[in-house]
Amino acid sequence: MDTLTYTLVPIDPQTADALRAGGGVPYTADSVPGYPCRQCLRDAAIGEEVLLVAHDPFTMDSPYRSSSPIFIHRDPCTPDAGAGVLPEQLTCRKLSVRSFDLKAMMIDASLIDGSDLDATIRRFFDEPTSARIHVHNAVRGCWAVTVERS
Repeated sequence: MDTLTYTLVPIDPQTADALRAGGGVPYTADSVPGYPCRQCLRDAAIGEEVLLVAHDPFTMDSPYRSSSPIFIHRDPCTPDAGAGVLPEQLTCRKLSVRSFDLKAMMIDASLIDGSDLDATIRRFFDEPTSARIHVHNAVRGCWAVTVERS
């Protein structure tokens, strides 16, 4: 895989902290993969505590805007900085990938194996009107990450 020409944007720390403070449904990870944290972009290890919360990844109104169930670690965490590769959490699952323009209108979408994520992101960003991409787990529909051009 070539160097990433895009940036993964997980849930920001302030939003994650607000969601933690608001509660959520607690779980203790009992399988891997199975509890994908949307702040650090790693699956929780067996025995780690996570919260199931609702998160809206949109930054503006759109007919596509909606909250999505997501897991976050009960305690604050951070993504691996500068790894330059897609996290295993994204590449080992079936994904729904959705491209949006500057008005948050969907312009393309695809159901893929996670191993095809890099190629799909690059293909979507080949379209000049593609401003950002949302990645969701295909099976349960949970938002995984937003992708922006570098």
